[in-house]
Amino acid sequence: MKPSVGASGAQAKTNNGGNGAKAAAEKAATENATKVNYRQGESLAEHLKLNDGVLDVSIPAEATSSANTRLRSRHLWGTDVYTADSDLVAVLTHVGYYRPNGTVPPNLETVHAVVRATPHPEDGYPSTSRNGIRSRSWGSVRDGCGFVVESARAVTTAGVEIELTNTSKRKVSPTFFPIEKEHVIQTRHTTSSAAGKKGLIREVTIQYNLCNEPWMKYSVSLVADQGFKRSQWTCARLRRDVLYLETQRKRYELSRVSSKSGDEDRFRWALSKKPLPLDATREVGVPLPKTHVDTSIDDLRWDEIQWGANSVCVRGETYQIARVQYLPRSK
Repeated sequence: MKPSVGASGAQAKTNNGGNGAKAAAEKAATENATKVNYRQGESLAEHLKLNDGVLDVSIPAEATSSANTRLRSRHLWGTDVYTADSDLVAVLTHVGYYRPNGTVPPNLETVHAVVRATPHPEDGYPSTSRNGIRSRSWGSVRDGCGFVVESARAVTTAGVEIELTNTSKRKVSPTFFPIEKEHVIQTRHTTSSAAGKKGLIREVTIQYNLCNEPWMKYSVSLVADQGFKRSQWTCARLRRDVLYLETQRKRYELSRVSSKSGDEDRFRWALSKKPLPLDATREVGVPLPKTHVDTSIDDLRWDEIQWGANSVCVRGETYQIARVQYLPRSK
């Protein structure tokens, strides 16, 4: 693996954003960027050249999912500064611009990344684990250059551009999950005809909770962000709602803890002493008072909560989740 250099030329248009001298300089640099289309399996090495402006790389929506083979194989070397042949989707994930999922959001058209060539780090390219992916290490390199990602933005199918920021600037990354609420599976009718006709049935999405009330069957789509805007993130929803989750025997509560204006949001993960019917829960108070919970973690950051296909990991401890329910805050 040897980084190399090259050049190409084309003009790209970008969104307006920011203010002040720094924002104006970034905008001017981006408007004069070389336009490059991302292709899975191809590196940026031939397009990168020191002191030759920036690249505006367009990544199609289908390449941003976790099915990307370069992402799955961790095809990236370095931290913050990456080798020229590192895969850009893997780099964006490692830096923290977004967290890919197996299904592409229906409203995502492309992701654009502004990339700048930079000299190789003197001590080589270190390996670190970030945002669910570990980069690889590489020693000192003399030829060519590396690159850094200066900015990224998502473009929706409606043409709306949404600026993405990395985890060095905030603690929460948007999750690229679909908005679907249930899955469709194909099965054969029990009374199938001789021709073997097939039909579709819908998966059951309602379960009865520990108090024998109907709740929603747990699904990642129920706890995933509903879009790219901050107001559509699940962590923002917890400003007005409280999320209750049940295993087969216990009930847990996830709620936002009040914070001072401008401070990072914190969250509470609490075990309910005794699961109560919904009406009784509302009477006691949502979120539950401390007298109604056993153990709790009161200072969780959102990135310490990791959602899985049938579980949630809270500060390193995994809970198998069967069903969930949102309730409006009463205080």
